[in-house]
Amino acid sequence: MIPDFNNMIPELHYYIHRKCTPNWKIDANVIPFIDITYVIDGKAEYNIGGHIYIVKKGDLICIPQNTYRAAVNIPEDLMECYSTNIFLRDQFGQEARLPLPIISHIGIIPRLISRFHEIHEEWLQRDFGYMLKIRGILCLILYQISNLILNENHLSQEDPRIKNSIRYMSMHYQDPLTIDLMARQFHLHPVYYGSLFREAMGMTFKQYLISLRLNYAENMLKSGEYSVSEVALQCGFSDIFYFSKLFKEKKGIPPSGMFPPERRKKKEDTILLPGGKEE
Repeated sequence: MIPDFNNMIPELHYYIHRKCTPNWKIDANVIPFIDITYVIDGKAEYNIGGHIYIVKKGDLICIPQNTYRAAVNIPEDLMECYSTNIFLRDQFGQEARLPLPIISHIGIIPRLISRFHEIHEEWLQRDFGYMLKIRGILCLILYQISNLILNENHLSQEDPRIKNSIRYMSMHYQDPLTIDLMARQFHLHPVYYGSLFREAMGMTFKQYLISLRLNYAENMLKSGEYSVSEVALQCGFSDIFYFSKLFKEKKGIPPSGMFPPERRKKKEDTILLPGGKEE
């Protein structure tokens, strides 16, 4: 099960783009922060919690808070890395744990390297609001590495047919989409396409489409700008009562419960039946 990352708030304590010299080492100590280090070249020997690890190009190191850490270089293959020391808290200000393996081999990912470059620039320039921007970049880094390491569906989602399907569904969720229609777009048999989709997303095509539509519906309802009827129709549900029943089943409250407080104080939203009659 993938842990909930939605409420994690990172704070950068220290950053360095490290190019190790022959005499480089990290003195042994117990660290009060989380050490996230991305090795982009060379090797080094780490002692983490009393265990020896030889880290190499493409490895991501994640050392938990309050862990013993020491490191030395390997002279014949000096390490280059991006290293960040962070604190991680939840929305209540409590310390949060980053549930990643100590060593993960993720390879060289240009997009991830560019994120660390962004932190490098902000950390050195220190312009107005730089820590706020760094926090945002850190969130993107944490998302990317957790998706790579913890999301079991990640590799399957890299199938271009699935990626294009998700993109198309996000743009046309209100249309009468069917598995036959989507399969034809990729010249696949519907049964095979359905199997491919389920393997990638961990749910059926219909389940994903319903989830997508309900998430869009939730956002529209929270805005307070639309009635339940309008939201249902704009999110691909022609049967208003089916929409209301499904929404309550999946979200735990009726659609009108998503209205902002000022809207809920007003008269309950009316649902128009065919012919203009009110429920």
